[in-house]
Amino acid sequence: MKSAITDQKSPIRDLGYKPYDGPRLSHRGRFQVLFRRNLALAWASTLVKVDLILSMFPMVVCAVIMYLKLAAQKRGLPIKEDPGLWVFNCIFWCQIWFAFTMSLLVAAPTISADVRSGAFQFYFARPVSRMAYLLGKVLSAAVLIASILAIPGLLLAIMRVALAADGGDALTQLPLLLKTILYSVLFTATLILPAFALGALSRQPGYVQGGWAALFFLPWLLGEGIAAATEIPYIALISLPTNLRWIGEALFGVPSSHDLAWYWPTGALLLIVGCATWWVIRRLDRVEVFS
Repeated sequence: MKSAITDQKSPIRDLGYKPYDGPRLSHRGRFQVLFRRNLALAWASTLVKVDLILSMFPMVVCAVIMYLKLAAQKRGLPIKEDPGLWVFNCIFWCQIWFAFTMSLLVAAPTISADVRSGAFQFYFARPVSRMAYLLGKVLSAAVLIASILAIPGLLLAIMRVALAADGGDALTQLPLLLKTILYSVLFTATLILPAFALGALSRQPGYVQGGWAALFFLPWLLGEGIAAATEIPYIALISLPTNLRWIGEALFGVPSSHDLAWYWPTGALLLIVGCATWWVIRRLDRVEVFS
């Protein structure tokens, strides 16, 4: 029986090995390929696009409330709170739901999906370091989550400065921009790194997403509930959202119902995020590198 190759009219010609001759990416810039690829894959999801679009609607409502409060303040009507506090209200009470949904879609299943599909062998068979892999994955998720938090917050902060009563009031409100950026960065890291750490524990993305939702919401309900019943606010430090809220209240000057200093929730949050980062790096160190 003749081979199918010999029956072809055009014979196969051995052109020989030709080494690649052209520009090569530096080691430091190779995470950019992973960053662009992961961002493109995330953007291809309809749920990601819907989440981003819907996340902009609360900003409009908060902007209307802020404008009405500023207008009432200029007319001499008694306003109990500074209208600029609606920057914090928008970021935490409104955007947290959309930002968490985005972390559920693009952060939690990232590592588990790569483990399940065997993508680590593909990535690390090339000269890509573990840190380049982690940086590319984290930054792509951070862009999507931070846009949900920072864009509405910064637009509201700019609106507060632009509608200031006078130049002195505008200068007083300028730190609101820096506070918004700092809070958005901390918020984004809190929604990404623990989700990545949880994703390094399982090969099933669905289990990771369910576990991340439970880890985020159950301590929130239990921690604040038990803290309120026992009047011991330290118990609520186990909750990621509670720590974010307390830090935001201290940063934006929102009156709080607890007596804890700002460094308690800040320390608890940095400890959780730091341990999550250490765990992800430790898990990646166990991946065999073929280079």
